Amino acid sequence: MFDNFTDYGIEISKIDIKKCIKYVSIAWNNVTGTTIANCWKKADILPQYEDEIDEQDRENRDIQLELERLKEIEEVQVLIDKLVFENPFTAEEFVQFDKSETTGEMISDEEILKAVLPNEQEQEKEREEDSLPVISHNEAIESYDKVILYLEQREDVFNVNKEELKFIKKLKKEALKQQFFSARQTNLDNFINIQ
Repeated sequence: MFDNFTDYGIEISKIDIKKCIKYVSIAWNNVTGTTIANCWKKADILPQYEDEIDEQDRENRDIQLELERLKEIEEVQVLIDKLVFENPFTAEEFVQFDKSETTGEMISDEEILKAVLPNEQEQEKEREEDSLPVISHNEAIESYDKVILYLEQREDVFNVNKEELKFIKKLKKEALKQQFFSARQTNLDNFINIQ
C-alpha cells in the first residue's frame, strides 16, 4: 500500500488497531522457528550450551511445553464450567478463537483499491444526484411573476405584508438584472488573453 502511495500517489487507507494486530499476527505466524533461532544466534545472546543440546532433549522440552499447555487449558475449562451459560465455549475453543478470525491470506492492493475507491458508474450516479437542474433567467422571472400575482390575489388568505411582497419583487428585479448582464454582447478580446 505504501508503494502505491509513493509510485502512483494513491492515498493510504486508514488502518485501525484491530487490523494492525491481525497483520502482525499473520506476519508473526509466517516466521519460522529456524529464523528466530538464527536471529538469537546472530545477536549472540544464546547460552553457549544451546548448540550442544541433542535431539532427545528437544523432544523432551516439546513434550514438557505441551503438558504445560494442556494444564493451562484444563484450568481455563474449570473456570468456564463455573460460569452459568447455556452453550459455553470449551477452553480449547476459547484459546483458539482468534485463529478463526484471522485469515491466512492477505488481499492484494488491487482488491483493496477496488473495495475502497468508487467505480465510474457510482461516481456518475453521484454527480447526477448532486447536480440541480439549470433554471434560465426567463423561467425564474416568470416564476416570480406568478408568485407575486398569486400572493396579491390571495392577500386575505396569506396575510402577506407589503415588506414581504417588496422582498419578492426585489428578487425578481435581481433576476432581471442578471438576465440583462448575461445578454450583453461581449468582445472577442474577453476570450483571448492579450498581455
